[in-house]
Amino acid sequence: MSKNTLNITYLNRQISFLLMGWGLVSLVLGVTLVFFKSEFLRGFAIQFLLWGVIDFVLGLIPIIRDKITKRKKLYKILFFNSFLDLIYITIAFVLIFEIFYEGEKVIGHGFGVLFQAIFLLIFDTYFGFKVLKSKE
Repeated sequence: MSKNTLNITYLNRQISFLLMGWGLVSLVLGVTLVFFKSEFLRGFAIQFLLWGVIDFVLGLIPIIRDKITKRKKLYKILFFNSFLDLIYITIAFVLIFEIFYEGEKVIGHGFGVLFQAIFLLIFDTYFGFKVLKSKE
């Protein structure tokens, strides 16, 4: 196995494990906050639960399949996800400013989406450039 192949393999694993870790942290925080009586915190918690499950599963799938994504495909996926993260941030602001619905719970959902989307934007963009700069 060449050094470049090992580098892409390492990046694939690193992305998967970090995404799983973020998913687990989000799940723990979501489970903790869902028991508070505040509607804001419950909305926030629901977003952390949902995103936590999604992030954990998305990180777990490549490990279970034991398949390494090719460099070109991986950075395209990461940059496309960065674009989606910007859309999620826009949706978060729609919820936070109560454009369609009103209530503390809606604002909590908005801040939950915003928090998750900002993390994922940084994560996807960072690793997108890291994979792009790596040699094939």
